[in-house]
Amino acid sequence: MKYEIEVVNYGPDYHNQTAISSLTGLFFEEADQAVKDVNRKCWGGQTYVKVFQNLGFNTNPRFIKFDPATPYPCIMRCSNHVKGYWYLFIYHDGIVYDLYGNSFRLDDKTYVSKRNGSYFLKRYSMKVTSMLQVWI
Repeated sequence: MKYEIEVVNYGPDYHNQTAISSLTGLFFEEADQAVKDVNRKCWGGQTYVKVFQNLGFNTNPRFIKFDPATPYPCIMRCSNHVKGYWYLFIYHDGIVYDLYGNSFRLDDKTYVSKRNGSYFLKRYSMKVTSMLQVWI
């Protein structure tokens, strides 16, 4: 199956809806209802697993080590110096997307560096830590 990513941005208060719609192609109303069903302000990794599975999509049982060769679209979990927080990017087919519609190739040395097997997003000062694959 061929997957395509189209980042839709619903605004600063709708990051979860943006991520869900961008990965799945669902309309805002469906993504928004899924977010409301969770009824949480801060989402952990398992929240995303449950939401995607409740929407009928397959996922890994948990976030796993990032593998750039994944055939599936995924959420990339990234971290910076702030303890206890992680940041979400979308990744598919060699391209990294932020939730504002910006994108760049993972092999673009202007945006990404690789050290000791780990990827770093230079523009965002973040390390890629793991991923959650999402597929039909």
